[in-house]
Amino acid sequence: MSENILIFRSAALGDYILATPALTALRQTFPGARIVLLTTQAAQKAQRDKVAKYAGGEKQVPWVALTMPHLVDEVVSVPDVQSLDGLKRVRAILKGRKFSRAVLLLDPAAPWLGRIKKFVMIWALLGPLPVLGWRGWGSLNGDRAALKAQGVLRHHVHGPLQFLQELQPPRAYTEADVRFDLRPSQTDIAWASEWLASHAPAGERTRWVAVAPGSIQPHKQWPIENFLALCWNLADRVPDIAFIVLGTPVDSALGARIQASLGTERCFVLAGQSSIAQSAALLARVDLLVGNDGGAMHLGDAMGAKVVSIIPGLEYPDSIEPWHNRHRAVRHPVPCAPCYSFTHCPKIHNRCMVELPLAAVQERCEEALKEALDRPLQ
Repeated sequence: MSENILIFRSAALGDYILATPALTALRQTFPGARIVLLTTQAAQKAQRDKVAKYAGGEKQVPWVALTMPHLVDEVVSVPDVQSLDGLKRVRAILKGRKFSRAVLLLDPAAPWLGRIKKFVMIWALLGPLPVLGWRGWGSLNGDRAALKAQGVLRHHVHGPLQFLQELQPPRAYTEADVRFDLRPSQTDIAWASEWLASHAPAGERTRWVAVAPGSIQPHKQWPIENFLALCWNLADRVPDIAFIVLGTPVDSALGARIQASLGTERCFVLAGQSSIAQSAALLARVDLLVGNDGGAMHLGDAMGAKVVSIIPGLEYPDSIEPWHNRHRAVRHPVPCAPCYSFTHCPKIHNRCMVELPLAAVQERCEEALKEALDRPLQ
């Protein structure tokens, strides 16, 4: 009889994707286990409320489907696991199951208080059992500057992989072992192929550029006027180019502005229309994805797209950039970065995004498109 392993990851689209290399490593380590994912959309209610608007409800985690069943066998999604009612709900769902161990997929150098709370949560749900993934370097007060100086505050992809160091014997990994194994269904792949074929301008061999101009957090958004200028500049310099605007239903208004400027024959709006799985299949076929830091950037990166991500000053460099496209990320250094304020700009001015130059983003986009010229046209 195969063992059951419970894993916990509180994450929306982008953070979940950054944990998928750990899921791959977990499956490789325990190939015969039944892996059950316990998840919420976000730890904070304000964030969950925003995510729920594009996910389709507070319990919906559609991005998990991209990892089922090859990495995850079952998902248990609840609005929260911090309240007493939330814990009771999860205990009722898991009642009668026997788990051999649990794995916490946490961010790198996470504060110790949060780790201990999650450890206690697991024991409250399942009783005493081995828990992996909560050890490693950290701090009591969240002093990230000291952790960065010590070299332990690394890219977020490394945090969930901490469990490998806690195995007996410990298992090492290299950057070459980091693998994002997302799998849209054959239906989604067929949809993307049909959509591209039917929307390519007649008689042209199209270079597709996906644009993600929105963000669920306003202070992470590059001005829409810059996106408009960027698209026009690329259209002037790159032959046979067409644009696809991706994002949430809220971002459809931004897409409409870009489409109104470029025209309906060269710009198509799928924000709020394509599912996450359909978008994943589409991003595997585009020549470039450019947009604000967020889930779409990590989704495109995981699907093999060339990605130019516009990164705010919230966190240290080389912490949240799309893994395979870290060298293409664009930042604008400001004295107040990193602020680690995930809901608003503490200084109000939002200089890290407002002052981020168009020329820098355009240069990275043109470099990526030149590389894409060697790829077969879709």
